[in-house]
Amino acid sequence: MCSPKSFLHGLVLWFLLPHLLLPVLPCPAEIYRWKDEQGHWHFSDGPTSQAPIRTAPSSSSVNPASKVPARRAVVDAQLEPSAAKYSDSSTPLGGGMLWRISRRGTAPSYLLGTIHSADPRVVGLRPAVQQALDLSERFVMEMQMDGDVLLALGAEMLIIDGKDLETLLGRDLYNRVVKAMSEYAIPEMVVRNLKPWVAMALLSMPKPSGEPILDLVLYQRSQAAGKPTGGLESAREQLAIFEELSLDDQIALLKMTIEQLPQLPRLFDQLIRAYAADDLQKVAELAAAYTARGDTPAVQRFVLRLNDQRNHRMAERMIPYLQQGNSFIAVGALHLAGPNGLIQLLRARGYDVAPVR
Repeated sequence: MCSPKSFLHGLVLWFLLPHLLLPVLPCPAEIYRWKDEQGHWHFSDGPTSQAPIRTAPSSSSVNPASKVPARRAVVDAQLEPSAAKYSDSSTPLGGGMLWRISRRGTAPSYLLGTIHSADPRVVGLRPAVQQALDLSERFVMEMQMDGDVLLALGAEMLIIDGKDLETLLGRDLYNRVVKAMSEYAIPEMVVRNLKPWVAMALLSMPKPSGEPILDLVLYQRSQAAGKPTGGLESAREQLAIFEELSLDDQIALLKMTIEQLPQLPRLFDQLIRAYAADDLQKVAELAAAYTARGDTPAVQRFVLRLNDQRNHRMAERMIPYLQQGNSFIAVGALHLAGPNGLIQLLRARGYDVAPVR
């Protein structure tokens, strides 16, 4: 039988809390490419009717510095923003998940709101998203993909001060957590050593399917095409979002999650439906309605740390990529919406941010 620490190292590899820790080791996936009559390369997740079909080269066999300005101009014309003007911060959000970011003197970049799910309705990329990603020069996601660092941080998810989770929660709540965790195939001897925020995070997401989530699909596609990749935050910064919660807040959030477990499958399905419908406003409304059910000071502090504070940090770190132009940036969809969302923060910095139709 493995120890709690070694089990946790495996657990970290599929830690999929929405808006937070992504799987850090790329899963093997076939990315295919084919050349059209004009000599342009196209990428897809599976074979197409065009020929010849070859597996896309690894990142080591492609020159990351290769430029495609002519194709970029063509795709910018194809990925035309919606006709309505969206530069006024008072304008209702509107739009979907893909946004064009432009500023005079630099090539446009694209911002995609993701949902950290492997559901087929999510990971099937729309043509506009495929075009924007394939013709970009670099790919940027929420977190830097450093598996060694995240595994090293795994030990920080365990209680090490001589106590255990049952001592912190009390027997009744602890037993409810153990029962809920059994649905995720996590044994009691591991649950006993988890910090409250880790149990809350694991129970706040769908059961893992073993398939790569959307963010990882985008990352793999970019790696296969030889693009440089980067992240807006480090693994330690993302871990700190939880680690710096007070113990009382961790327990309060875990208790709320346990109480709302029966409603979570329906919420997950609604979120995925809204995402598949390319309706950013609906995704934001569903998340807000869920949060409002447990509108306590602990929830308010957590949401502030999870979204608003991180949005300002991510907006600042996006600027160098936007100044280079031709960047494709993917972050959780909820980071886009709201008065403190990335769309409004980038507009306040002088960028034109418009939804791609």
